Amino acid sequence: MRLLLYHAYLPENHAHFVSEEQVMQEGIQYFTKSNNRYSNGGRVQNEKTESLRPFSIPDWVNFKEAIGVDISNRFFKSFCFPVFTDKILVFDSEISISIYDQAFYDDFKDFDEEALNFDTGESIEHWIKLYWDSMMTLQEYLLKRPYPKPEILVFESIPKEIIRVCEEKS
Repeated sequence: MRLLLYHAYLPENHAHFVSEEQVMQEGIQYFTKSNNRYSNGGRVQNEKTESLRPFSIPDWVNFKEAIGVDISNRFFKSFCFPVFTDKILVFDSEISISIYDQAFYDDFKDFDEEALNFDTGESIEHWIKLYWDSMMTLQEYLLKRPYPKPEILVFESIPKEIIRVCEEKS
């Protein structure tokens, strides 16, 4: 049995809703609105992320063009498709959350009292280095499953020809 990956099929009233017709005509691209629902720690402070990029990282790793996916159907309805590329990487989403938190703190600490609640006590560079260190291929992740909540990013467009709609049976 081939592993399926899932991408959110959000309700019509959701801000990031994309119709089935659009996905079936265009596939899923990094600019598809539903992609905004997924975390992407590498995109938060992209310039800093790139400045701390390890030399061994392939050129195709471009966080600005990554598509978020899940390895299980977390919604009643999702777009699903088989694994079709090796350009899929997994990161620790807990580290990604810390990047978001620290970036919010750094950006708003002088203007917004609520931002003080998001100080992680570590620098954004610290979290970005840990984020890079958490990176592994999908195959490596499936063997070890070290992160309870993985952040899975596909670094190429999902072709329309392989996408279908998957629904949870109630």
